Amino acid sequence: MSILSSYLIAIKQAPLLNTPDFVRIFGGNALPLDEQGLLRALEMIALPGTKFQVLEFLDPIAKVITPDYPHGPVYIDTRFTRPATANCPERLKSLPPKEVILARLEKSLGLPYIWGGNWGRGVPEISSYYQSNIPSHLEAHWPLQGVDCSGLLYEATSGATPRNTSQLLTFGEKIADKNLSLEKICSVVKPLDMILWPGHVIIVFNSTTSIESLQGKGVILQDLKKRLFEAPSFVIRRFI
Repeated sequence: MSILSSYLIAIKQAPLLNTPDFVRIFGGNALPLDEQGLLRALEMIALPGTKFQVLEFLDPIAKVITPDYPHGPVYIDTRFTRPATANCPERLKSLPPKEVILARLEKSLGLPYIWGGNWGRGVPEISSYYQSNIPSHLEAHWPLQGVDCSGLLYEATSGATPRNTSQLLTFGEKIADKNLSLEKICSVVKPLDMILWPGHVIIVFNSTTSIESLQGKGVILQDLKKRLFEAPSFVIRRFI
């Protein structure tokens, strides 16, 4: 089998990076965070069953592409995967019931904000594969225990929604935008409607409350009207 016809399937939650140097990212004495405290090397965490086409093997790392993340190519540690063939099916994307999604969102309250994070429980293999001496103040961030704004929704929907806000901006049906009055918007929105602008998503939790993951605050509930008033130009979309 040639490299370009090789495929992999994720067998566990797997970090996808924009660099092949997993050891530099996870194996040093400190995480290479930027000036905002974000691990920009992390693109997302692939869910079990995610299928990858391999572009290049860099043992044990592979350069891959996947329909689950159309912003690639990205890099994956093959220890998180098993070999597959071209005719293996893509990961099944089935939207959970509305009540299940809302319950998962509520359970996520208090999780930290992690750039690229979409698996709140984190990836424990990071400590066994790369660095076992994680300092106590980074024991959540290092194994990626947390979610970013779109990752919060991605985990709650079992990966049935797009991973990034750039895709969410055209996902589902447009319901409203900032041209409407706050009273009108609040009268038409329903739980799980998405309040979107480039780079961020807020989720309507109920008729008076929103939920989101914010840098520096993590997953929090906020007053819906207040959040709508504060937000820049936005669009509201409904996917369920």
